[in-house]
Amino acid sequence: MKAIRSQKIGAMLGILALVTLGKAGLGADPSDVPNFVPADYAGKPVTGSPQVIPGTILAPAYDQVPTGANGITFSYQGSATKTDFRTGNDSIGLAAFGKGHVSTTGVPEKPEQVYVGWTQPDEWLKYTVRVTESGTYTIGGKFAAGATGATLSFTFTPQLTTGEIEIPTTAGFQNGVEVYHVWETLDHLKEITLPAGVYVMTVKIGKIAGLNLESFTFDKKS
Repeated sequence: MKAIRSQKIGAMLGILALVTLGKAGLGADPSDVPNFVPADYAGKPVTGSPQVIPGTILAPAYDQVPTGANGITFSYQGSATKTDFRTGNDSIGLAAFGKGHVSTTGVPEKPEQVYVGWTQPDEWLKYTVRVTESGTYTIGGKFAAGATGATLSFTFTPQLTTGEIEIPTTAGFQNGVEVYHVWETLDHLKEITLPAGVYVMTVKIGKIAGLNLESFTFDKKS
């Protein structure tokens, strides 16, 4: 997958991205809700606190471990690297939008946004999240999907999972624009009923990849 890694963005863009990650989805003290995080889970929220549901979770803000080791907070067939977008040596396929990214309707995207790209079949990312209220949540997100049939799943516990959700392709919307640079915001991919609590949410790509991931949204149904 192609992505813009413009030198003109440089370190300033990386700093902006880190500030954004640090401010997005921060949770309050999780001690007032049940804790469903497995006792042997070594990951920690990259934001310092569990990210909050309902709310928006940025895809690049997956959990971190001190060693940055593969197979704990992410699974990726390749080497993690050090980038300006995260503090550890655990960046996998992260890039800034830069110039040239647009929505499916042709509106230019803000260049400072950061996404997870170069995704692979069966790749997964883990996020410590705090569901503040029990209820049914509508899942959405912002994606660029070059392939047809690409899927994501969201799993909180073995019993609390969405199963595979197909992400519509963004191909064919903007002629002359790299398909992986065409983004669509979707607000009703699937519904899931969640008890209040702290969880490790696993976002997994299915057998067909071809996805760029910017964010995931969870809105509580009234």
